[in-house]
Amino acid sequence: MTVPKIAEATLASLSRQGMAQAEVYLKEGRSRRYVTEPAGTEVGLLGERGWAVRAGDRNCSFFATGTGFPNPEEAWPEPDGYPLRLPEPRPLGSWREPSDLDAPLLGEREGLALLEELSRCLTEELPVASLVSARLEDGSSRSWLASSRDLRASWRHRLASLLMVARTEEAEVRLRLSEREARRFHPPTLARALADRLTVRDRGRPGDRDRGEMLLAPAVGCRLLSLSTGYWIGPEAGNRLRNLSDPGGRIGSTAFTLVDDGRLPGGVLSAPVDGEGVPTRETVLVDEGRPRQPLLSWWQAREGRGTASGCSRRASWRDLPEPGPTHLYLRPHRPSPAVEMVRSVTRGYYLLDSPSEGRIDLESGQLTLPVYGFRLDSGRAVEPVSGMVLRGTVSSLLRGIRSVGRDVSFFPLDGMIGCPTLSVTGLELVPS
Repeated sequence: MTVPKIAEATLASLSRQGMAQAEVYLKEGRSRRYVTEPAGTEVGLLGERGWAVRAGDRNCSFFATGTGFPNPEEAWPEPDGYPLRLPEPRPLGSWREPSDLDAPLLGEREGLALLEELSRCLTEELPVASLVSARLEDGSSRSWLASSRDLRASWRHRLASLLMVARTEEAEVRLRLSEREARRFHPPTLARALADRLTVRDRGRPGDRDRGEMLLAPAVGCRLLSLSTGYWIGPEAGNRLRNLSDPGGRIGSTAFTLVDDGRLPGGVLSAPVDGEGVPTRETVLVDEGRPRQPLLSWWQAREGRGTASGCSRRASWRDLPEPGPTHLYLRPHRPSPAVEMVRSVTRGYYLLDSPSEGRIDLESGQLTLPVYGFRLDSGRAVEPVSGMVLRGTVSSLLRGIRSVGRDVSFFPLDGMIGCPTLSVTGLELVPS
């Protein structure tokens, strides 16, 4: 029996048991995993096949999952959970499936060679450094969705993830990245990124408390955007943004435009529909400092707070769909080359990355983020700084964005979060 027929037979079985609302989600995929650690090297081929069923009515429902594919004739549990509402089918719109979804997974030799080259390039960049461990997973998957509301959808994903841990005698850094397929990872570029971070962590010392101009590298900007998703996602976001607004309704500088796009060309998570079969689209959340609308799922948008964005995500077939960003990024407006932004700083800091989690209090707007980078003087890096904390408020961050770079980079945080280099005033650096 084909996968679509399994889904249809399962829906029919649920209907015979009196389930007025029913949804069947099926997923299968495979991946190759390469791990290098002090204990040795590991290569594995992994397979995945699983299903999830939601069924019931507006009063009560059940949620069940399992490995393999479901037996349509099995006895389904009695509804004993929350009410169930399912979306209606909607026009898909224009969608062309990316050609690189058909790219083959890395072969065993190819994957190991990539990690070996990464280790070699790091040693060339920084002889005192070593690649302690690297975990590369290159996979592809396909999902199917069918519901009693005549919704039928299928989509594919191609995802490669790389986690690197590098070390010197005095410092250690971690860097996690994702691409649509593993061949996009470029070992010399990755090695330079690791070496830069290690050099700063190894040689940097805490500086004095300072409020100079801050250049935030994409990794730092992405961290701050990820921490602040409560301002952009869900029905509560509107009230929080109103607390940040000036009398003219603006929450940030004209350089701040924030977008979420489930169909971003080349995006790791790009798909025609979300995890509930609702068509994805580009949604402008903030346009040149003015809020447009929060990111809302179809059922949140039904309550009149905005337009559905197709943003229900499934972490796996074992999880219920939840609203969240797909490719949330700060779109450059009149961008500048990052190197020119550095040269323009008379006195300030270039903050390269964060060694640990930060925090944003959604009620007070207070933010803190551990950071490290370089002190800048007349456009030159004069000394590394580490052991520092960036702090301020969300409002001062958004209003203090003076210019943005053209180097948008995405990091796997809460979804894929993207940001260019930012020139910001109004924040403070203090020793941790």
